[in-house]
Order: sequence, then C-alpha cells, then structure tokens
Amino acid sequence: MSLVSNLQVKKRTPFLQVAKTAAAALAAWFIASMVFSDQKPIFAAIAALIVVQPSINQSLGKALERSVGTVLGVAIAFGATLAFGTSGWIVLVAVIAAIIIAWSLRLTPATASQIALSAMLVLALGVVTPVYALDRIMETVLGAVVGIIINALIAPPVALEPANRAVSELGAHVAEILEDISAVLTRPTSYTVLNEIYLRSRALRAEYNGARATVVRAQESLRFNARRTKHTLTIENDIMLMDILAVLVTRTMGLSRAVRDHYDDSVLAEKSIRAIAEEFNRAGHDLRLLVRNAGLPAITTPHPATSEIPALTAPITVVKPSLHNWVLIGFLMETLRLVRNEITGPLDD
Repeated sequence: MSLVSNLQVKKRTPFLQVAKTAAAALAAWFIASMVFSDQKPIFAAIAALIVVQPSINQSLGKALERSVGTVLGVAIAFGATLAFGTSGWIVLVAVIAAIIIAWSLRLTPATASQIALSAMLVLALGVVTPVYALDRIMETVLGAVVGIIINALIAPPVALEPANRAVSELGAHVAEILEDISAVLTRPTSYTVLNEIYLRSRALRAEYNGARATVVRAQESLRFNARRTKHTLTIENDIMLMDILAVLVTRTMGLSRAVRDHYDDSVLAEKSIRAIAEEFNRAGHDLRLLVRNAGLPAITTPHPATSEIPALTAPITVVKPSLHNWVLIGFLMETLRLVRNEITGPLDD
C-alpha cells in the first residue's frame, strides 16, 4: 500500500457535506465569540468541525465524544494546575493522566484523544481557573449543538440509494448463478466453467457482507432524521431482501460446489435433469421478480411481462437416478426445495 493511498479516499466527500462543515465552524465561531468574548472560541469551532458527520446519528455520537472528552480534559488540566502549579512540564503530566484515565474507563479512541487534546489546549491557551474551565466546557457544548443543528437543517443526508443498488446487484448476481447452474445441467460443460461458477458463488459472501454494511449505514442515516418516515418502507424492503439473500447466498455456494465436484456428462442422461434445470432457471427469474416487486432495480435488461415470468410451481416427477448420480440428483432436488421456500415461500401441503 502506497503512502498516497493512506491519505486519499476512492470517492470524494459530497461537496454539500464540506459546505455544511465549513458553515458549522463559522457559525460556532461567531456565536461563541458573542457569548465568550474573553477568548478566541477555538473549542467551539473544533467541536462544530468534528460533529458534522454523514448522518445525524453519527453527529450525536461525535457530540457526546467531544463533550465528554472536553469535560474530562479540562478537569484533568484544572486538577494538574492545582496540584503542581503552572510549570511547562505540567502539560506532559496532563497528557499521561488523560491516557491512563481513558484506558481505565475503557473509552473509545476518539474520546481518549479528545481528553488529551483538551487538556493540552486548556493549559496552552490560558490560566486555568474554575471560571475558565467551565467556559471552555460550555463553549465546546455550544459548538457541538451548532454542528448538530446545521447538520439536521441543511439537507439531512439519506444513504438509501447505495443500499438499494447494493441489494439489487446482490440479488441479480445470485440469480445469474442459479441460471448458470441451470445451463450447465443441460449441456456438456468443462471443469473450467464449473469452477468459474463456483468461484463467483464464493465471491457472493463478500458481496453480501458489503451490502449488509451499506444497508446498516442507510438505517443509521434515517435515525433521528426528519425524513425517516418517507423512507422507512424502502429500508424495510432492503432488510427483508437481505434476510432472504443471506440464505440464498449460502445455498448457491453449496449448489455450485456440488455441481463442480460431482458433475460429469453422464448426468445429462438422467431423465429428471432437464426438469430440475428448468426449475433453477425459474428460480433465477423469480428472484429477479422478487427484487423488482420490492421497488428495486432487479436487472439492467428489460423484464418480460409479469405473466410470462415462470413461477416455482411446476411439480417434478423424479425417475430413479443411476447409482453414479443419485447423490447429485438428490442434493439438487433438496437445494431446489430450499431455494424455492426462500423466494416464493413453501408450497401448501
């Protein structure tokens, strides 16, 4: 990994987020200047800069971290001044004390850093008196409140589009593998192709984890957001589909591995294999339909009319397979049943 990659991100922060951060810092500075005219409002500006986050929920968390860190840092600086005076080495004592206290209280790294920074700033910027210490705490809280208000009022970010896209793409990729499995069960196929399908199915797990994280971020962006009611149904659909896809990813991985490990051309002669293959093809179609019915883009190509999309309802008459293929045929049938249960629900007895 290069040094530059540690400094840069793949995607720029939206400019609106940058503008909100700058606006929060400016507002906090001017408001705090009017309230605390004796000092430059550095604590207020820093608090506002930190608090403006991609979601209101994250803003509240950062405000709490900043406020708690400032209170403890100012208290440590004040205590160190009372105990040891105003010598220069007091800063080192305060920093070490801040680190130890944060560790003993099991605080987050951000809060621990804030304690040490607040203690250093207080000792560096002025004579530590009870009034000065209280003013710095109030100034920090003021800056945090300003940051939260601006983040809430100016176009609160809602991260639904990335979540919808991630869930849709995952559903489409699972459907593609089901359809590919259907294809290889109806024609001679090389081990290279079978292994490629298996490797793609294994990649679904990482894709699922990424999609799940994206959905969680979308949920977080709606928390404490004034527009959450409007988008609640959409995120609930995403969560419902992720629960279904969690099972289908596991089933698809097992299916593709079984076909890769047990397939040979003799399976094409089994009397039931074409019906089984057709059902896996229908499973892929119905999964795309499930995604589309949830209001998400299922695939990039046009859909057939709803009445033309096959459903998993056709019964299969299984003729006794050969001794060589009975394990694979049985596994395919049971996996098909489980896949169907997830997509369309179990059939009534």
